[in-house]
Order: sequence, then C-alpha cells, then structure tokens
Amino acid sequence: MMDSDTPLDLVVLGSGMAGLAAATQASSGGLRLAIVDKGRRIGGRVSTRRADGFTFNHGAQFLTARQDGFISACDKAVAAGALQPWQVAGRDAYCGAPTMRDFPSFLGSGLDIRQGVEITGIERHDGLVALHRADGGTVTAHQAVITAPAPQAMRLLADVAPGLSAAAASAAYAPCWTAMFGFDSDMVPDIMPPIQNRTGPVGWAMWECHRPGPAAITGGALTVQAAPDWSADNLEEDPALVAKAILAAWQVASGLSMDAPAYQAAHRWRYARVTNPADAGTSPLSADGRIAVAGDWLAGARVEDAYMSGLRAVTALADAAG
Repeated sequence: MMDSDTPLDLVVLGSGMAGLAAATQASSGGLRLAIVDKGRRIGGRVSTRRADGFTFNHGAQFLTARQDGFISACDKAVAAGALQPWQVAGRDAYCGAPTMRDFPSFLGSGLDIRQGVEITGIERHDGLVALHRADGGTVTAHQAVITAPAPQAMRLLADVAPGLSAAAASAAYAPCWTAMFGFDSDMVPDIMPPIQNRTGPVGWAMWECHRPGPAAITGGALTVQAAPDWSADNLEEDPALVAKAILAAWQVASGLSMDAPAYQAAHRWRYARVTNPADAGTSPLSADGRIAVAGDWLAGARVEDAYMSGLRAVTALADAAG
C-alpha cells in the first residue's frame, strides 16, 4: 500500500504522542492515512523496555492532563485500563497500566502504523507530498503531518517548507541519560517514593514495582534518570560508564548498598525535554497548506503538549483544505 498508485489522504511521520493524536483525529474524519516511523515501537519517549526478564519505563515517567482534548483521551485510556491515576511529584498525574507504553498502544489501536520506515527526504510532486524512504520507496499523500524532533524536522523541511524548517531551528532541547538496573527481587526495599533532584546524576529514581495499580510491574527493576545538566555534560560518554556512574550516585542518594545488578544498561535521549519551544506565534502549516508540523517543540515539554499539537496540526490542514 505504501507505494500504491493511489495516494493517501494523509501521511503522518512519527508514531509518538503528536503523531498518534494527529492520526486518531484524522481517522475519525474518515481520511485514508498511515503513520510511518523509523523505530520499532510506537510512543516515542512514552516508552518501555523489556530486557532479561526486567521491565523498565525508561522514557516519560508519568503524564498530566489539563486541556480538554487530552483529558478526554486520558479518561478513555483509564476506562480501558491503559492508564492509572497516580499522585506523584506533588500533582495529580497518570502512569501507564501496567507500563507507560500501554498508553500509546491504546491510542494506536486500529491505526495503520508502519514501523522501521526511515524517511530521508520530502518533496512536493504534482500537488502531492512525497516522503522518500531510505529503502528507495516513496510514500505519497495529499497532505502530511511531520512530528519528528525539531533538528530532524528542520533538515527534512529545509527545501519543501522553509518557513517550518526555520521554526524548528528556533527550538531547543535538554538531553537525558536513563540508566536501568535489574536486581534480585528479594533485594527491593519496602515502598520507597521516587528520588527527585533538579541537578546531578540522579534526577529521578524509582523501583518499577513501586508504581501504582493492581497490575503493577513486578521484580527488581530500577530506573534512574540523570538531570539535564549532568546528561548534557556527559552526553557523548560511553553508556557502560554512564550506567556505572549513575548507579554509584544512586546508592549514595538512596542510602542503599546493593550487590551488583544482574542487568545494567543506559539509554541516551538526545531530545528528551523541550527547554525552548519554537518562536511564539509559529503557524504549524506550510504556505500551501499541504504540510503541518506537530510535536512538543511547538508547545512545551509535557506529553500533553505533544498530543495537543497533533490535534492542532490536523485541524489546520482541514481548514486549509476547505
């Protein structure tokens, strides 16, 4: 279908929260669409990793909802058992049930999502938007929503939508190193609240089994995320050394002395948290109304910001189409 002679009504690049929101909105309007994403799993930074029998929520730790469109999505996910209310970090929030990835999986149910599809360029051709794949194929559609992180969107849109490319260039991110440790479950302490710091190698730390809900994660999985300053200072460091340094710092911060973990890894999120959204007043729409952009880089750092930008992108495209 991806190389069919019949173009799609809409193609969405990216299966993170913005892409899923855009596709859900467009699908409800009866559009023929597909999501393409170079990753293996949907959800973007709302992510979960399973390794050696351990489960780690190694991306977003929780989410909050303040705007009607996102509140509605969260309410439906709670009713379906994909989200669980959680009072954490001094606020009313939600976590995935049982994992964070269950929320995007719920949102993506029924959508045409193609993983492992890398897009290397975007062109306009005969009134259509053509997304060129790394394998030489092409995805064509009447309209497109681009939800890649700002640096990637800037590159992809430089020729086809220079105004949107310039907007993407104005956004900035902070990185995040996430370390994951798997211990014998007998070593896990009693209920222990998250450790939270604004600086240093332990910005957030939590035993996964201490998350709420009747279907909570079991076992001795510990997730530790470094604060932005430490992550930036160590961005190009070897992952094994990063994990070792974070584990040592966590033991000091927690006051716990643990035996060597059975599993240990570190993951580098280069575009973890938006620190400077695109210039205020940026339109998400290209001059010809064929391409829209969406993502947290347009609005703010929260999961909700990314989701709402996806809804706005589809609305802008519909208005442009008349």
